[in-house]
Amino acid sequence: MPYGTRPTRWLRPILLSLLLVALDEQGLMAMLLMVFLLLFHLPRTLFAAKYQKCRKERLIRWAIYLTSIFMVFALRYYNVSLAKERADQIIYAVEAFEVSNGKYPEKLTELVPTFIAEIPTKAKLTLLDSGFRYMLSPNSHSLMYVVMPPFGRRLYHFESRQWSDLD
Repeated sequence: MPYGTRPTRWLRPILLSLLLVALDEQGLMAMLLMVFLLLFHLPRTLFAAKYQKCRKERLIRWAIYLTSIFMVFALRYYNVSLAKERADQIIYAVEAFEVSNGKYPEKLTELVPTFIAEIPTKAKLTLLDSGFRYMLSPNSHSLMYVVMPPFGRRLYHFESRQWSDLD
């Protein structure tokens, strides 16, 4: 069977691209794939004589992979924005609770339904754990979520009203 005539010729790049978009929350695999595509795959496709007959198909596959890489970074940007927006909603509700009651809540569930309609179960759209953690100690109250697992934890301190990064 001549190169590129298999009915499933697009299945592998499409499935790999979907897997990349679904699992690469950090963008690390997408970045490595982009480097490989730009440094090895594209020059070989354009300049190697042995790929002359199938150049068009290889370029289409390259475009499929490149599209998935851009989708990973767009989804990552959207997730960071979404997590910040959801965190701001919780922060506003906690601060409103504190003004109303003179103390911070023991649990986030105390905010519902008076100060917030519902507590977001996830900070962002991801397969991994991405929930908010409300932590309190005698003189410290904070809200934490993971921006980029396994590190990249963002922490909001209610007393100082400032964000910090744990790692």
